[in-house]
Amino acid sequence: MDSSDQADRISNLPDVLLVLIVSCLSFKECVQTCALSKRWRSVYLETRNVSFKETDFFSPSVNANPIRNALGRIVFVDYVRRWVARIHDQPIDTFEISISYPKTYLDVIESLIAFAVRKRVKNLVLDFSNPAWRTFHDVNLDELVVEIPQSVYDLATLESLKVGACKKFDPAKLSNLEKLKTVSFGWMELTDPEPLLKTSRVESLTINDCWELDFNTIKGNMREVAIINCDFLLNCIFDLPRVDILKYSGDLFPFEFDNMNTIISEVDFDFRVLDNNNDESNDSNAEGGMLCHLLNNLLDYGGRSATTLTVCPFLLKSVYISTLCSI
Repeated sequence: MDSSDQADRISNLPDVLLVLIVSCLSFKECVQTCALSKRWRSVYLETRNVSFKETDFFSPSVNANPIRNALGRIVFVDYVRRWVARIHDQPIDTFEISISYPKTYLDVIESLIAFAVRKRVKNLVLDFSNPAWRTFHDVNLDELVVEIPQSVYDLATLESLKVGACKKFDPAKLSNLEKLKTVSFGWMELTDPEPLLKTSRVESLTINDCWELDFNTIKGNMREVAIINCDFLLNCIFDLPRVDILKYSGDLFPFEFDNMNTIISEVDFDFRVLDNNNDESNDSNAEGGMLCHLLNNLLDYGGRSATTLTVCPFLLKSVYISTLCSI
């Protein structure tokens, strides 16, 4: 058999199988297949997983140059417009919009969200955070200009939703979405998610770099919970009877653990943000005592165990200092 025939065996497959193949690729890889042949130029447009991520289209050199960055964003948005204009009847399962400095392109963003709603997508990512942000303290509130329309809150097909850097976001409005299993919120003020979390449907929760968390209980049937670099106004009680993976990183708050799973597969605590205080002062001793209480309250005192427990070096150092001071 001719080696060229073997090399082109994939291209000889019917279109329906090629669409399944490109839908398993990342969107960036999917777009690259259009260079293979004229036939692939139409096949890649039928992918069921679409991801317009600004960072995938920009090289580091473009990001470093303000003028090239501005021009690159114009080209990127124009490409997105043209791509969506070519899509007609084929279904879309996953749709992602990730663009920083969205104020200039609000009309485009609104049309893209409307497109995703019309396609009745299952997985939706709406992320308008700035790659330059390192913590929520870096967020410029003037950059939070995108408001999630009611059509998204009513999108009954949603199974997974990620929202980042949006204005006036209301997670309680998602409570009626019966298929929603995975939620992720980031880079914005977050209040009153409890009506959503109390539903038995949500299995995975991620909150990263959010502030004004004025709720005092994280309660629900989630299997996986990750809280990353957030700002709690009050103490927080974890009431997670089915949790299997629990991750926390950030500042130290008065956390309590109420109704928790007896055996948790994975626990990960990271308090390296506190490690900027290098002197072994009374504050360090107090932090060590709070960290000891945190671990004991979650595990031994509650009669619970973790199959895998991962902690940061700062936690080990603080607990050690606190133990020495108590002797």
